[in-house]
Amino acid sequence: MATVAIYSANSTTEAHLLQGLLAKHGVESEVTGHYLQGAFGELPVTNMIQVIVAKDDEHRAKDIIERYESGEFEISDETAEKDENDEQDQNDES
Repeated sequence: MATVAIYSANSTTEAHLLQGLLAKHGVESEVTGHYLQGAFGELPVTNMIQVIVAKDDEHRAKDIIERYESGEFEISDETAEKDENDEQDQNDES
């Protein structure tokens, strides 16, 4: 199966966050280069950590990433607080 790199992440955390976001939208992906960050220690790792998808999913994945970069999936403080309160209410009910 042919694959294509669709995103160069600044960190392994960002790459895995995007991998989860893509999975949530039905796009399988792979993170490559994440072990290289440890090899370079404190030096910046640029364009080495990449998110890879199947060529057939390229356009859909790029659309999701564009939406991520525009802030569409950003969680505001108010949303995070509401989610925390909802979770606490669920715990209180059990």
